[in-house]
Amino acid sequence: MNKSKTKQTGAVLVVALIMLMLLTIIGVTGTNVTSLEEKMAGNMRDRNLAFQAAESALQAGETWLNTHAYTCSKAAGRFNPRDKDCNSATAETSEVWDSISWDDNDSVLYTGVLSNLSANPRYIIEDLGCLPAPAACPGKHNYRITARATGGTADTIVMLQSIYQI
Repeated sequence: MNKSKTKQTGAVLVVALIMLMLLTIIGVTGTNVTSLEEKMAGNMRDRNLAFQAAESALQAGETWLNTHAYTCSKAAGRFNPRDKDCNSATAETSEVWDSISWDDNDSVLYTGVLSNLSANPRYIIEDLGCLPAPAACPGKHNYRITARATGGTADTIVMLQSIYQI
């Protein structure tokens, strides 16, 4: 009986330490997963906020088109396609929304939107011409509205476009 007691001495301690190590690994993994899911949810909320702000700016552009006469004016955020200077003789190689600065007077600032945004959204309008062909003017006129918005942080940017016909 004395021999069996000496063979079992310390076995419970080793098993308990292994179990404690396994529980620690499970706890740390659970904490990491929860932290990652929390960051993903925050980023999704931020993107959704930017998307809603961009949608509001698109609607503001459509409302402006319904209530005003369109003239190309860089200072007012109104352009011809690939013509950021309103000079139809010189068409640029890049699209207007890629070549303007969204932080200055090239775009229209829209302020009637959601709170908690890092900056208010902006939009521009481009005159795409008549449909079905320019010879058919005055017919249905097409405009491309491009809106750019940020979420709660300046790193979250959403750009939306719509073609509006009146």
